[in-house]
Amino acid sequence: MSLTTKSVFLLLALSLCSGLSGQVTADSWVNWESPPVHPLELVSGSDLLLATNTADSHLEIYNISSGVPVPFLSVPVGLDPVSVRARTATEAWVVNRISDTISIVDLQNGYVRWTLMTADEPADVIFAGTPQRAYVSCSGTDEIMVFDPSDVTAPPEIISLIGEEPRALAKSPDGSTVYCAIFESGNGTTVLGGGFDGGVNVIAFPPNVVSDPAGPYGGVNPPPNANGDFEPPLNPSTGTPPPVALIVKKIDQDVWVDDNGSDWGDLVSGPQADLSGR
Repeated sequence: MSLTTKSVFLLLALSLCSGLSGQVTADSWVNWESPPVHPLELVSGSDLLLATNTADSHLEIYNISSGVPVPFLSVPVGLDPVSVRARTATEAWVVNRISDTISIVDLQNGYVRWTLMTADEPADVIFAGTPQRAYVSCSGTDEIMVFDPSDVTAPPEIISLIGEEPRALAKSPDGSTVYCAIFESGNGTTVLGGGFDGGVNVIAFPPNVVSDPAGPYGGVNPPPNANGDFEPPLNPSTGTPPPVALIVKKIDQDVWVDDNGSDWGDLVSGPQADLSGR
């Protein structure tokens, strides 16, 4: 959150408090919290579970050696922590969305040993590459900041993104590639529900339109993934595969196609869109 925006919110809050003094009740109070991104982390090489306490601006550390989480330490961090990642068995980075900071926490002694300033509204952090770097998504400025964990005083590299509000981060198994999920990407895709058709595992919304006979595959679910066939071929010995959802992409007005090029437009924005919950 930018400094100007924070100042406006602070002035507004002070005005409301002064104007409503003695009138605010417990029933009228609303708790606003930032959206969590990666709020839980199991620490590799230890018996610790980390959890961001967004409302209280703390990192909660639990010992899970007994199989049941037992409170171990509670560490004050920045405002609205939304993500935590352990860099080592003794160090974790906590992403604080409102204070625009990263709290680097000593997990053994329970204190913040360093605070990194970030761009507006950081959302997530992940460690990848050789030498290792810390990648921080900043949803307010649509960029990724790249820090050197071995020298946190060094200026970060900035990677600008095409997309609005980058949030969750992930990496490839070998750590050579970092992936970023864009919250408002506007890439012209949507999801068609697959769900389950019966039993106890019923998904009420979105409705299972992939299994509807009105679709381009006549209700076959899972639909073929290589034109009219499956690649790799289905293995009969594994039993009936579960139904799946589909991602389709808009390529023209009311034309939404899957990987095979089959058009689901009637069920997305056409006359039968109600079948997909639209």
